[in-house]
Amino acid sequence: MRGNSLLGQQLWSAYGRWKALTSLSRSQQASHIFQRRLCFSCSSKLSHNPDRQARENRVQLPDTPCRTRFAPSPTGYLHLGSLRTALFNYLLARATGGQFVLRIEDTDQSRLVPDAESKLYEDLKWAGLSWDEGPDVNGPFGPYRQSERLPLYHQHAAELLAEGKAYRCFCTPEALEEHKRIANAAGQPTLYPGTCSHISPAESEERAHKGEKFAIRFRSAKTPTAVRDIVYNHFRKKEFEDDYIIIKRDGFPTYHFANVVDDKHMEITHVIRGAEWLISTPKHVELYNAFGWAPPQFGHLGLLVDENRQKLSKRHSGVSMTWYQEHGILPQTLLNFVALLGWRGRDAAATGGAKKKSGPNGDVMSLDEMVDIFNLKFSKGDIIVSLSKLSFLQTQHLKLLPQTLPSNPSLLADLQTRHITPFMDFLSSVESLRSRSPSPEFPSSLGLHLLGDRIPNPRIFSAPYVADLVQIILKSQAHLAKSTTNPPTTPEGNLVPCEHNHPRTPPAFFPLRYLYWTLSPSALRSSLETSCIDISTVTVNSQPCSLSQAVDWLIGELKGIPEEEWTKEYISLFLAQRKEAIGFKEGEKVTRNTWKICRWAVLAGEEGLTVPLSMEVLGKEETVRRLEAAGEVAREGDGGDGGDAFAAGVVGEGALGAAGAGTGKGGEVEAGSWTDVLPDIEMGDVILEIEKKKNDCVRRKRDGKSQKGRGELVGSAWSRRCKASVCHRRQYSVSCIKKKKSTPVSGFQSCKRRYSKPETGVLFLQLTECCRR
Repeated sequence: MRGNSLLGQQLWSAYGRWKALTSLSRSQQASHIFQRRLCFSCSSKLSHNPDRQARENRVQLPDTPCRTRFAPSPTGYLHLGSLRTALFNYLLARATGGQFVLRIEDTDQSRLVPDAESKLYEDLKWAGLSWDEGPDVNGPFGPYRQSERLPLYHQHAAELLAEGKAYRCFCTPEALEEHKRIANAAGQPTLYPGTCSHISPAESEERAHKGEKFAIRFRSAKTPTAVRDIVYNHFRKKEFEDDYIIIKRDGFPTYHFANVVDDKHMEITHVIRGAEWLISTPKHVELYNAFGWAPPQFGHLGLLVDENRQKLSKRHSGVSMTWYQEHGILPQTLLNFVALLGWRGRDAAATGGAKKKSGPNGDVMSLDEMVDIFNLKFSKGDIIVSLSKLSFLQTQHLKLLPQTLPSNPSLLADLQTRHITPFMDFLSSVESLRSRSPSPEFPSSLGLHLLGDRIPNPRIFSAPYVADLVQIILKSQAHLAKSTTNPPTTPEGNLVPCEHNHPRTPPAFFPLRYLYWTLSPSALRSSLETSCIDISTVTVNSQPCSLSQAVDWLIGELKGIPEEEWTKEYISLFLAQRKEAIGFKEGEKVTRNTWKICRWAVLAGEEGLTVPLSMEVLGKEETVRRLEAAGEVAREGDGGDGGDAFAAGVVGEGALGAAGAGTGKGGEVEAGSWTDVLPDIEMGDVILEIEKKKNDCVRRKRDGKSQKGRGELVGSAWSRRCKASVCHRRQYSVSCIKKKKSTPVSGFQSCKRRYSKPETGVLFLQLTECCRR
């Protein structure tokens, strides 16, 4: 009994020691696993991790110069994905002091595009990429066109044949297709069945000597080959490789064979390409092993996909280089945009893992800055191409254009050819055809009647202002939306024409027209009418005055600027010091802004160049002349009887006459005058109830609410409310607001655009002509 008790105690003690040891082992194992997981995100705080260290070693640049290559096929044109491949290979070579090689892989003779090779050179040079060796540049490893290297491929294929690592395949294309069809129908793999793999070398040689056509197949290993990759680390296919063709029946090598032979003979050290080629890399590594060659380091970039995670096709307009060129995207903008597609840059610093921007100016980088900070930190997985970033980058690079353009003559020449010269030609054609207006070549929306005389030798086209001119042309050419998947077809679009644009009209025509032509009085009147400025509330240094007096004060101030000081910097400082001198009421808000009066007087309110730059371009004499002309337009309404004169007029017969008679405030004018200024409205279609306005709107009660000069006609399906306001400048504007009967009066909305979108149910017509008695 005692023995049993002692045995039990011993067993229990042994179990306790085993339990304790097991718990300790599990605790240590859990701690190790925990550290391993945590170490990826917090390596500075935990112990050394071999896997992370290996990853850091892979992405660091080598200490020795790298030889990289870009090897496109001239079966198509350069696109977004191939430009990214070229850029990263270029950056790696330049960052390590190595060489960047351009090689043309034209072995697929049946699919060659005649002008693809020349267009490739043109697009790469346009983007700003140059190469050290290539078909058009002498180098020690040429020729650099694969169709000119056939003897080299045949030599190496013969070596593999002699060693039994390759064999001739006499199967006809028809027999191979039939095999694939039968295998597909049976649900079996379509691998080559090895029909010719057992032919003896002697028989193979004899059949070839007799002229029987053959291809050469590589004898692949029967176990999958592992690949080391900079981005994906280890890669191994589940199935072994087929005995694939290395020399086709026409004597040309396949891509897989020529690619390996050329990379070896051109001493390529690194191959960076799209992830779609990762699946083929085991074939290449097997060939390297068969020849006893060391393979280069491979890095496979994530696939480019759209926002629906579909692979970008060549039909996608945002893929083509031509699309970016035609839409005015700067080459440095495009390279910057492409660099951010899968390259992480300085995204994680060693100090605490803090996030860092890619370059000194954040994501905005020049090509030289990309070279300075380049590393091999590429993202795994698909890369979504959203062109929303393009808008931001284009804006930033346009700001940098005055600094970059003088040192980049090729860019200046390209901009001159693509944008400046066509724009100047358009302005010249407008000037030559103005006498024929209205003309089918130029729609009435261009407002040619607002243009004055042509300015002799406009300075905006002279050398000092080229960068400013390009900035406006490219900014106006297109508006970049925040997000898009297919820019030309989606309603959001990423590049949408300017709202004033006509298919044959450069959008920059509007912001630059008054630097090519002088201002007419009609342009000044029209822009003042639509400016929302209540000219009865103008003040200068807080003292009430008329608009003409405010303009005269501004003329006196500007005349004091010496001619030699008439620069945008001095004018900007000068106006900034007088910014709040001129005030006026804009809607319900009192605004003190001298710049707004300057933009109206000098540019008729047109947005484009800054006011100081516009005044510098025009020169002191022309600027003062325009201000004096603006003062004359302003004086037309100072203390005039425009409102009384308008009220004394008549509003025609029929429905318009009924409106005048109904209110007791109208008279009659010729019927045709309304259709001249409102071509979209037929006589009798709308009844206008005119309210007189001198310095303010006449208010009257309707339904217990105070309304500003509104009249009403209820039709069968719509209520049309029309407002006509008469100002003391002997002008008037008419807005016709159309809406459903059920909407209350308080819900009426007005707008200042020329036309609103038809689908909103609101029609706005702005009178632009000056109507006098």
